[in-house]
Amino acid sequence: MNIKYDTFYLLSTFFFLILLFLIILVLSLLITVTIALLTLVERKTLSVIQRRVGPTQVGFRGRLQFIADALKLLLKGINVPDLTNRKLFIFIPAFSLFICYTFWLNGIWGPSIVISEVEYNLVYAGVMSILFSTSTILVGIFSRNKYSVLSSIRACCLVLNLEIFLGFILLFVLGAAESFSFSSIISLQRFNFYFLFSVFMITPFIIVVFLLETNRAPFDIVESESELIAGYTTELGGFFFALFYLGEYFHLFLFSLVISCLFLGGWN
Repeated sequence: MNIKYDTFYLLSTFFFLILLFLIILVLSLLITVTIALLTLVERKTLSVIQRRVGPTQVGFRGRLQFIADALKLLLKGINVPDLTNRKLFIFIPAFSLFICYTFWLNGIWGPSIVISEVEYNLVYAGVMSILFSTSTILVGIFSRNKYSVLSSIRACCLVLNLEIFLGFILLFVLGAAESFSFSSIISLQRFNFYFLFSVFMITPFIIVVFLLETNRAPFDIVESESELIAGYTTELGGFFFALFYLGEYFHLFLFSLVISCLFLGGWN
């Protein structure tokens, strides 16, 4: 009986792990495709704002352009600078992608609708954000390129100043909710005004912090093309560049989720 029970237990555990792996793989692919689609939406929106044509050639009115971009990045060759540390130069983009996918463990979309229960959501979000910023700093340094190094210096100064300012903004939320959990903060806003209305005097600062944290224009000083070519991604090509490109959009999603939970009532 013990042998049969042990065999059944091992088989059930094995099949559970396979099922869990398949679920994670499917969710990761869905998230990646969603991010790719949003890049197309952003390019179309920017083309309207800037009075440009935008993607028009691939698919109906350019709606399959994101597939062509993904294939181009995957098929392009990868060059590693001669004077750099080859192992770290390859490891850091992979590490940044790992951070980006672990962002979603902190996501919360409704009552008990979460991928993983994280008690200290704000702390987790802050650590993940700092780790991603650190990866951009390190990849610029290890690229051994003057433009990449200048971009890393800018990123380092930006992170130091931004996290301090962001901490002061979040102090109000922590003082009111007395919790680091998104669920508690959202539940408190359910019976009161959204925190955004309570701190309407600093709403412009929250918007500026959001743009700074996510490197969106006009605050994309870390990778300003007019000055630093492509910033910390100057020496990155093909798949390595795609990892950081996806990472920026994952970071955009993470910070949007944090702002929604803290100031806009979350799923309410």
